[in-house]
Amino acid sequence: MDTLPDVDVAIVGGGMSGIYTGWRLLTSQLTGSKLAGWDAARGKLKVALFEGSERVGGRLLSARSPHMPDTTAEVGGMRYVAPAQTLVTGLVEDVLKLPWHEQVVDLPGNIAFLRGKLLRTSDLGNAAALPYWLAPGEAAWLAAEKGGSPAGLIGSVLTRLMPDLRSHLSAGTLRQYLETITVDGLPLWQHGLWNLLAKGMSADGYAAARATVGYDCLGGNTNALDLTAEYFDFTPNVSYRMVNGGYERVPWELQSRFQAAGGEIQFQQWLAGFAGTTLDDGSKGITLRFRDGTTKTARAIVLAMPRRSIELLDPEGEVLSPVNIQFRQDLASVAPIPLFKCFLFYPNCWWQDSGVSSGRSLTDMPIRQCYYWPIGPQGTTIPKREGPGLVMVYDDLLNVSFWEGLDKRAEVHKAGLPLSLKSPGHHWPMFERKAAEMAVESTDPFAKRLIENWTQHPATKQMVNELHRELMQMHGKDSAPEPIDAAYMDWSRDPFGGGVHLWNVNVRSDVMLTRMTQPVDNFPCYICGEAYSTNQTWAEGALQTAEIVLQQRLGVPKGEWQDG
Repeated sequence: MDTLPDVDVAIVGGGMSGIYTGWRLLTSQLTGSKLAGWDAARGKLKVALFEGSERVGGRLLSARSPHMPDTTAEVGGMRYVAPAQTLVTGLVEDVLKLPWHEQVVDLPGNIAFLRGKLLRTSDLGNAAALPYWLAPGEAAWLAAEKGGSPAGLIGSVLTRLMPDLRSHLSAGTLRQYLETITVDGLPLWQHGLWNLLAKGMSADGYAAARATVGYDCLGGNTNALDLTAEYFDFTPNVSYRMVNGGYERVPWELQSRFQAAGGEIQFQQWLAGFAGTTLDDGSKGITLRFRDGTTKTARAIVLAMPRRSIELLDPEGEVLSPVNIQFRQDLASVAPIPLFKCFLFYPNCWWQDSGVSSGRSLTDMPIRQCYYWPIGPQGTTIPKREGPGLVMVYDDLLNVSFWEGLDKRAEVHKAGLPLSLKSPGHHWPMFERKAAEMAVESTDPFAKRLIENWTQHPATKQMVNELHRELMQMHGKDSAPEPIDAAYMDWSRDPFGGGVHLWNVNVRSDVMLTRMTQPVDNFPCYICGEAYSTNQTWAEGALQTAEIVLQQRLGVPKGEWQDG
C-alpha cells in the first residue's frame, strides 16, 4: 500500500492569504475539484500551515497598550474600502459577522504643517496661503474646487489625460477603462505615474500634491495603470471601515475555524527551501525543507508570502532554481514599499489645545501623517483633553529610512534572516516604559495577544524623542507632556521587505496576476498574497489571489457569500 505524504497541502505563511486559503480548503465542497482524489485517499484533506513567527496575522498587527487595554491600535493594516472591496467586506461582515465602524480621516480643522508653515486642512484650497509656487492653472483649479487640496491636482492631471476617467470611476469600471487607455501611443502600464503627472504639473505643484496626499508612494513612479487605480482608493469620498477591536480579529477568527475543521498550524517553522519529488503513488509532490533540519512531504505547496520572503528561500528546485530566469524576472515585477507606523501613548491629549481631536493631520516632516486615535472598545470615542490618548505616526517610502536610523535593530534586520533568528543587537537605548500599569491580566486570549503584540514592538528612546519633537512642532507647541509608552513597526524589515507592494512600469498586472499564482506549469506550487494582486496595499489583494489559487488552480468552488 502506498504511503501518503505528510500533508496534502502545505501552506507557508500565516498572513491573511495563508490562513484564508487554509480555511477555504477545509470548509469547501471538494467534489469535482482537483483535491477530491486527495480528500478521498485520506478520508479527509490534510492541510498544514507553517508560520515562522508565533502568531497568525502577518501584516495585520493589532495591539493594545497595557496602559489603555480597551483601545486597539493598528500597527499594520487597519481598514478596508466598502462596499467596493467585495471579498474582504463579505468575509468581515457576512461570514465572520464582525462589528465595524467608519474611520474618520480628513477634517477641515485639522493641521497641515508644510515647509514650516502651520495651516489647517481648510486652507489647502487657497493657493495664496500655501508655501508653494503653483502654476496659474493649478491655482485656478484649487480656487474652483470647493474644499480642494493640492492632493487633488494628481486627479486633475489624470482626468485631463483621460477625459472619461471620472465617469468610469463612478460606474465602478475604472480598471477596465484604464486597461484600454494609451498615452503617447503607449498603454498606461508602460508609463510611470510621475512621468505622466509631469506632463501637466509644475514642480512645486507636484511637491504640494505629494505632501498633502499623505502617502509618498501615491505620487511615485511605479506602474501608472495600477497606481492610478490605487490613487482613487484614497479620494475624500471613499468610505473606510475598521473592525471593532482590531483588524487582526479577522485572521484570528479564521485560525479558529481552520483548526476546528482539522487544520494544523506549526509556529516558528521557517521554510528553507523546497523541491519536487515523486510520491509513492507515482504523482508529483513537494519536499519542504525547514531551517531546523526537518522535512515534510506534500502533494502541493502554497507560498502565501510576499516578494522578499520568497527571495530569502534557498535557490533550489523547479521554481526557485537560478536557471528559472523567467520566475526571477516575474518575482521582481513588483516593488516592495517601506512602511513605518508608531503609536505614542500620552498621559493627556495635549494636541487638543491646537484645535484637533480626531482624524489625521499632515506634514512634510518625516512623521508625514498623524492620526488622533479614537478610544474605547468600539473605536469611535474621542478622548477628553485631560484623559490619556494615542497618536499614530504613519509614513511610507521616502521617510522610512529616517526612522530606521533610530532603530535599535537597524544593523541586523537588512541582513537576510528574520529578527527572531538573530541576536537583537543594540544601536540606540530602548525607550523606558512606565512600569506602574504594565502588568495586565486577561482571560480573553485575543486581548492577551494584542497586549503581547504591543510589548513585543518597542521603540527606542531616540526614536520616541524625535517623534515627540516633530509632533510638538507641527502642532505649534513649545512643550508638551512626554509619552509614557510606545510601540512601532518598520515593515521593510525581513522577512516582509515592505509594508505593501506596487507593480513596476512595463508590467501587465492583469497577466502577471494569474501567472504568479502557479509560476511553473504542471508543478504543484502556488503563490498568493497582496504583492502580486491588482488590489495591492489592501487585504482585498490577499484574498483576490487566494481565490485565484483556490478556484482556477485547484477547482474549489467560490464561497456562497461571494458576489456573482
